[in-house]
Amino acid sequence: MFAFRPERLAPTLNRQRLLRAATWGGLTILGVAVARAGVPYLSPLVGTLLVAAVVVVLLWLTVRAYRAFLWKVGRRLAFSYFLVGVLPIPLVALLLAVGAYLLSGFFLGHLYRDASLALHTDLKRSAEIALHTFEASGQTADALGKTIAFSYYREGQRVGGDARAPLAWPGWLAESSRLRAADDGREAMVPFITRSNGAPTFAVAVGSRQRGVVAVWVGDIEREISERSGVWTEFFRPEDQPQDKDIQIQVLNHKVAFNRLRTGKPTGDAAKFFKRPKARRFWDDPILAFGEFSGSLTDLESGEVVADRMLAVVRSTPRNVQRHFFSSSAEIDAGVWGATLVVAFLLFDIYFVATLLASVLIFGISRAVNRLSRATTAIQQGDFSVRLPVRRKDQIGALERSFNRMAENLEQAVDGAAQKELLDKELALARDLQKSLLPASLPSDHDVEFATLFAPSAAIGGDYFDVVAVGERELAVFIADVSGHGLAAGLRMAMLKASLQVLLEQARDPEEILRRLDRLVRLQHATRRRDFVTATLAQIDLENGILTLTNAGHPPTYLVRGDAVEEILLPGAALGSIGTAYGRATRSLEALDFVVWLSDGLIEATNAANQPFGYEQIVATLGGRP
Repeated sequence: MFAFRPERLAPTLNRQRLLRAATWGGLTILGVAVARAGVPYLSPLVGTLLVAAVVVVLLWLTVRAYRAFLWKVGRRLAFSYFLVGVLPIPLVALLLAVGAYLLSGFFLGHLYRDASLALHTDLKRSAEIALHTFEASGQTADALGKTIAFSYYREGQRVGGDARAPLAWPGWLAESSRLRAADDGREAMVPFITRSNGAPTFAVAVGSRQRGVVAVWVGDIEREISERSGVWTEFFRPEDQPQDKDIQIQVLNHKVAFNRLRTGKPTGDAAKFFKRPKARRFWDDPILAFGEFSGSLTDLESGEVVADRMLAVVRSTPRNVQRHFFSSSAEIDAGVWGATLVVAFLLFDIYFVATLLASVLIFGISRAVNRLSRATTAIQQGDFSVRLPVRRKDQIGALERSFNRMAENLEQAVDGAAQKELLDKELALARDLQKSLLPASLPSDHDVEFATLFAPSAAIGGDYFDVVAVGERELAVFIADVSGHGLAAGLRMAMLKASLQVLLEQARDPEEILRRLDRLVRLQHATRRRDFVTATLAQIDLENGILTLTNAGHPPTYLVRGDAVEEILLPGAALGSIGTAYGRATRSLEALDFVVWLSDGLIEATNAANQPFGYEQIVATLGGRP
């Protein structure tokens, strides 16, 4: 006998796993050693295989972890809701923050351009006033305060004013001072000039070669534009920016370059510019920094273009942007903020309700699936009495009710199958008992031969036959048919057999035997429904060849002699019915005669057309006719 013992198998499995792990570990160490040995061709190949193996193992572990994590329906629903309902919110917030950052950059650039254009316009207006004074009185002035220096020209030559201006009239400066808009519709960019110190500044020329004035901003232009715009501004030439960290993206046949601004922590004047008595972190920090391309940079003395464009780096704080955005009209701001708060409140309410519904849905579905899983496992283990509590009125509740009905049907089916199996066993025992009541062997030591066929239509039939030797030269043949089928008919048949054995020993008269059997059948009428038994008792005198038939309501007996068939029909009362009159007949038997007894099963058998076999067909068949 072999018994499966998992506890004995576990150490073997552990040893196999350890052996497998040690084998793979050894192969990995060997592969790493070969890859680092520097063997031509072999080391690169082994290194590539190791990398590929690591990638495959990582992918396999990822898939296993993903499947293990999302095996439960509740986790899968929660993860799906996280991807759909939760993760987009910080991403949208991040997108809005980036958009606000870019929008702030555009706004700061607009402030810078307005301030530089206003400064350039003021510089030009001051030059026009100086030109008017120069034309009217011929007087010249070297500077306007400490910020603007003037140079005066007559007949194309400088005749007074600041000595740092060109000696000859700069016609190119007069042309660039008109500030024409670009061809693509963008606003005009203010050009810069540089003097001997290399610092960028503004300069305008008004008038003509006969009489003209050149005005140069000699003050701190970065400080002036910063004060005018409210944002700190610093100027750089593009070549002053670090180029090794620029980002270039190929778009079709065009390269788009993204320059990284050289923006560090503000120091010096910039730090003083952003210094506030009650500054708050982040809100008053200059975290907003953007670059804005401006006009070209030209040498004032020679008129040569030093750089095609200038880069202005503007810095500001979130408070400054908010002040410029929302301080122009309090009433409009209040309306906009109110509408924004209402929309935000509605969105928050909708999201809160959606989150609540999703949580309830995930919890309900997960709990229902877990219950179904546990109940299914219980049914799989043979517990068909498990039922689910049904409280939901949705599709899940209908599924739980269907599961309960299925479990109930399965329980009934299993109980029915068990009962049927038990009944089949009992019927098999009864069938074996019935077969044991039939004669196991028939007399064969006389001048007669017997052949029998017993095929009940039910598991247990009511037909019975027996051949009993009475004395040395006499045989008794008993054919009976108990009404009904099943176990009750079989039991009555067993009772008849036992009674017949006793009666054949006590009485010789066949009618007396049948009358006693009739009384025995009638004794059951008090406790059972009215049943009856048809029977034929045949006595064969072997010495004289005499056949005596006594019939109690049983079908005819047939005597076959050659081609002739005699139907011996003997009317009589069945055992247990009304009356005790029995039919009786005697026949002399000859050699090779056949006597046939049968029950009503053959007579009432039907064909495919539901037509009974009948008495006539029996006679024809026994006579050898089709």
